[in-house]
Amino acid sequence: MEDEYVKGLGDYLDILRRRKYFVIIPAVILIIISTVVAYTLPATYKSEGLILIESQEIPTNLVRSTVTSYADQRIEVIKQRLMTTGKVMAVVNKYSLYPDMVKQSQPISSIVATFRGNVKVEMVSANVTDPNSGRSRRASIAFTVSFMDKSPVLAQKVANDLVTVFLNENVRTRTEKATETKKFLEEEANKFQRKVQLIEKKIAEFKDEYSDSLPELLQYNLARVEQLQKEHGGTQNQIIALNDQIMTMNLELVHVPAYLDNQQGTPQAYQTQEQATLAKLKTELAEITEHLMQIKQRYSANHPDVKSVTKQLKLLEDKVAASESKGVRLSPNKLGNRMNPAYLQIKSRIDSSEREIVRLRNGLADVKSKLTVYEQRIVQTHQVQRAYDDLTRDHVSNLRKYEELRAKELEAGLAENLESENKGEKFSLIDPPLVPNKAEKPNRAKIVVMGVVMSVGIGVGLALAMELLLGGIRGYKQISRVLGSAPLVVIPVITTVQDIQLKAANRKRILFILLLLMGLSVVGFHFLIMDLEVLWFKVIRKISLL
Repeated sequence: MEDEYVKGLGDYLDILRRRKYFVIIPAVILIIISTVVAYTLPATYKSEGLILIESQEIPTNLVRSTVTSYADQRIEVIKQRLMTTGKVMAVVNKYSLYPDMVKQSQPISSIVATFRGNVKVEMVSANVTDPNSGRSRRASIAFTVSFMDKSPVLAQKVANDLVTVFLNENVRTRTEKATETKKFLEEEANKFQRKVQLIEKKIAEFKDEYSDSLPELLQYNLARVEQLQKEHGGTQNQIIALNDQIMTMNLELVHVPAYLDNQQGTPQAYQTQEQATLAKLKTELAEITEHLMQIKQRYSANHPDVKSVTKQLKLLEDKVAASESKGVRLSPNKLGNRMNPAYLQIKSRIDSSEREIVRLRNGLADVKSKLTVYEQRIVQTHQVQRAYDDLTRDHVSNLRKYEELRAKELEAGLAENLESENKGEKFSLIDPPLVPNKAEKPNRAKIVVMGVVMSVGIGVGLALAMELLLGGIRGYKQISRVLGSAPLVVIPVITTVQDIQLKAANRKRILFILLLLMGLSVVGFHFLIMDLEVLWFKVIRKISLL
């Protein structure tokens, strides 16, 4: 089987040499077309401004800003606010942008979409060191705002307006946020102030209502109870002692006659029996009274023993009253006898002691009443303390929150002043938009280069296609491969004088065309791309920097 013939580089060069007109003519035509297209497309100019993101001037440990969002986030928010349909159409109408679209009565959405496509906001990032952690990180340090239009003047004007909006909107947004934060904290602090005042009013009313049972008076009430109990015991001891004295004096009084004879001054005994009976009754009365006081300390007033002794005491008091009434009716003074001084002295002491007992019993009742009041206060204190603790706990927590909010309100006020005086993080225009002198697009040089490459490629492809379609056997090697043996003689092409003259004429023609193309290229570069003098100075400067 005959091996398939593989073409080498020389074969392809022979093909290009034979089909050179299929390469050159299409390539030249396409190059001219691409060049014309590149330099006839309408130019679009781009005006761009650079805005620096400056950090807060005052250290954050002294005054902390209330605006915590990142700069790129705020920039995106401002951009979205700026790109609303109303604001976009306001700019379009102000500068009469896109007159062709307006004449064609295209929808507003198309005009707005075109405007948005011509606006570019790009962040400029750099590696910075975090002062807190000391680590390096990427951070936005600036951003660019640009606008593209067919008119360089309009591009500069619109870009300048956009930059101004970004600067003003940032100041307005930061100040507004700081003001809103301060206002919110002020309102919350006022709410807690009213709560604190209401709780303080409740505490004052509570203290007025339970002024004697407050927890802080517990120790005083306990001390008063202890003091009254001691006073109560002392009074009871005094009453018992006085009753003992009365009993003793009644026993003495039995043996002392009440009256003396007027003539002889001797005691009269005709009433001794009645006096003895009366003295005995009073002695029993004192004993029962003392016994009743003792059992009342152990039992209540409804106890049977207390009721029985009280009944006996009532009977004795009635007997004493009856005896004294009878004695008055039988008084010897009516018979001209006089009182015994010893009897009067003892009787006076007994009466004095009885009056003292009455006074002590009244005082004892007063002490019992006070003791009951203070004991009730102590019992009530435990109930009052729970409600009082709830009120004080609410007061402390609300007061603490109120103080925190007031402190934050003061900080927010400083932050508001910081933003209003433009001392916080701010945007600074370091490179304002200028009128561009060079079109942003289309990239004419790129289009021409791509046209040249594509033109040559199309020409080479056309030459190879023609060779493939027309075919034929050409050259010594192909004949040898087809016949299986080398030809005996290879006759070269015989060049005549006419052939030489034709080649010379073709060379001149090609040289003229090349020179014409070079001249046209230089003229086009001078008028469409860059002035040749400017190019010359740039080349000289580049050479001088080497």
